[in-house]
Amino acid sequence: MTDFKATPTFPDPLSEAPTGLVLSSAPGDRVAGRYTLLGLLGVGGMGSVYRARDEELEELVALKVLRQDLVNEPGMLERFRREVKLARRVTHKNVARVFDIGEHGADKYLTMEYVEGEPLNVALARQGVMSVARVVEIATAICAGLAAAHAAGVVHRDLKPENVLLAKDGRVVITDFGIARMHEPEGARTQVGAVIGTPAYMAPEQVQGLADIDTRADIYALGAMLYELFTGEKAWRGESIVSVAAARLVQPPPDPRVKRADLPTACGTIVLKCMARDRDERYRTAQEVAEELTSLTLPAMNKLPVTTLVAPTTSSRTPTPAAQAAAAAEKTVAVLPFRNSGPPDDEYLAEGLTDDLIDTLSMTRGLKLRPRGVVMRFKGVDQDPREIGRELAVQVVVEGSVRRTPAGVRISARVLSVADGFQLWAKRFDRPEKDLFVVNDEVAKAIADALTVDMAQPARESPTDPVAVELYLKARVEYRKFWVEHVREAVKLLEQALARAPEDPTILSGYASALARMSFFNGDNAVLAKQAAERALVAAPHLAEAHLAMAHGLFQAGDGAGAVRSARQAITRAPALAEAYGLIGMILSESGPLDEATRVLETARSLDPAAPSVSRNLARVSMLRGDRDGAQQLLEQVRTVEGEFAYFAGVSRYAIWYRDEALLRSVAERLRNVKIDAPIQRAIRDALLDKISPFDSPTFQQAMANNEGGWRRTAYFRQVEVELALYVGDVARAIGSILPCAQSGLIDLLWMDRCPLLAPLRGTPEFQAARVIVDERVARMLEALRAG
Repeated sequence: MTDFKATPTFPDPLSEAPTGLVLSSAPGDRVAGRYTLLGLLGVGGMGSVYRARDEELEELVALKVLRQDLVNEPGMLERFRREVKLARRVTHKNVARVFDIGEHGADKYLTMEYVEGEPLNVALARQGVMSVARVVEIATAICAGLAAAHAAGVVHRDLKPENVLLAKDGRVVITDFGIARMHEPEGARTQVGAVIGTPAYMAPEQVQGLADIDTRADIYALGAMLYELFTGEKAWRGESIVSVAAARLVQPPPDPRVKRADLPTACGTIVLKCMARDRDERYRTAQEVAEELTSLTLPAMNKLPVTTLVAPTTSSRTPTPAAQAAAAAEKTVAVLPFRNSGPPDDEYLAEGLTDDLIDTLSMTRGLKLRPRGVVMRFKGVDQDPREIGRELAVQVVVEGSVRRTPAGVRISARVLSVADGFQLWAKRFDRPEKDLFVVNDEVAKAIADALTVDMAQPARESPTDPVAVELYLKARVEYRKFWVEHVREAVKLLEQALARAPEDPTILSGYASALARMSFFNGDNAVLAKQAAERALVAAPHLAEAHLAMAHGLFQAGDGAGAVRSARQAITRAPALAEAYGLIGMILSESGPLDEATRVLETARSLDPAAPSVSRNLARVSMLRGDRDGAQQLLEQVRTVEGEFAYFAGVSRYAIWYRDEALLRSVAERLRNVKIDAPIQRAIRDALLDKISPFDSPTFQQAMANNEGGWRRTAYFRQVEVELALYVGDVARAIGSILPCAQSGLIDLLWMDRCPLLAPLRGTPEFQAARVIVDERVARMLEALRAG
């Protein structure tokens, strides 16, 4: 196996190859000089399983590599050899055949029949509760395979949905006799007290660690599987592995008819007999179970799942068992920050390609991506990628590099299995710059293939001009900096990119989001943002960024409910899109409920700790709850991520809320010589330093007279005007400002109800009239959300 610390990852030849050629390609490591790895099928308790090609026989096989930490465990290798000897006794269409055992360096592996299909647990997670007819079809095939294994003297001892494959050719195939052993006669040598199996499916005698485990343990596991297929839930659940395993020792087996009232009586009887605590009361053979199942009447078998088993809504905090199974079946992946192999000015290329690849892969069903904010802390870190993978708790890492060449750009990437270090795929491209996104789509497709998942979204077409790609990547870097001068630069760069590639949906989406952000300062941009987002959606309705752009555009146009719906559409397509969660969380932090706002914002922060505004909005939520210490801690994070000005904007406002003059003056003094572009914050600082009313500041007066901003700017400025008026004791001015504030489009109902500074206003007719306006606006928004 490759020593990744000693070997250069991507050596670049001195000579440049012709543009468009693949310079080198390695589909995967070759094991024992014979088996070429083609993809990762899964990672289990004993090791990793790969799809591989037997180069000698020119056939596909499944190759299982024993975990390194198990190789040195006493008796493990002997058990591994016994697995092959026992499993080779079984030859049946419903049992995956085992071929060979071998060594590759320090690794031990075996080869098995490759079955193209999906595990039963994944099918159950996708389809939900199955009809009786389908359960019988699957279960009778499992019984046939078990009967063949038991006749050969083999007990599986870890039968579960994960170890049953539904093949594309229609077969149902039992796999992984990794802990099977020959059913030895009483008195033979065994390891008394060894508990082997999976808690949710283990028979009571396995839980007790009895020595004489026989075929009836598999019958019990079959019953537990039948319960799950009939109801969609595991028979035994609990807070810990111990409680799950021990429950069957003191409780009778659960009756599936309690969970599913329409289930035929005979189905419940079969499950209960399979799962009897006393193994003498179970079916003696798998064939007996099959006969009982096939005796069910046709009307009973064709009954559909009951409609009462409905998954909770997306707002539920507790995932369904099916959702948990689907999540468990996902392959966990980290795309490490691509290295820039060129001059420092080209850093945006590496950062842009990393972001784009994460976004693309996050839309692939079956993959769970570590978000950008989590992996970016490893940027520039000289560390074994496998060590990083273990630190991030992923199964696979992707690493790559990019360098500009005279002919375009060179992109290199590879996929590594964290468990054993095998390289699943590697490739190097020399392409024109205009093909950057196309190459990224090729890389994403190859990674999906290497991880044996299907990439549903279509590949993008390349912009016709390479400069358009470069401009887009530079704009993306500016956009992430959030503040007005950077967003203005992003808009400028994106306009230049669109002049060269006017219909590119990725560029249109970025342009729409940047315009939406700029509309705070110039309201006319909101219409342009919505138009650009509409064009992006027409061109690429599958693109998450297009839906996010529409969400930004709708919000700046005053449609909060539409914004949340579009943001949800973006999340559906890219579950790790932190910006979409951030937008929803910000809206909820103003309209409520606060608990939901906190949950969504925390999700955004976990996905991207450096995401602009998220910590600021969380600080606002803490302040609305009256948690000043918590808000202060969050504002310190704002200072780290966004700088002194963002910190000052938050601290000064909340200090005004609580009339903390000492804190206000302290912060203003510290920022005496700091350039502040935002007029309101500059006016507040200068007023504090000059000890005058902010309303006497020309900067403040000019800012309030500026009518170019969008509704968000107008509403915010009116809120600040109300707060400053109350702070300096001008209650009449505050009363005169509160109704125009509400009429500007304000949705900040929580501010009206919770800001401590507003207490003197709440009894006035003007405030009550203003609150009715905002309350009705928020109610309409939440009603539209519920309806949508």
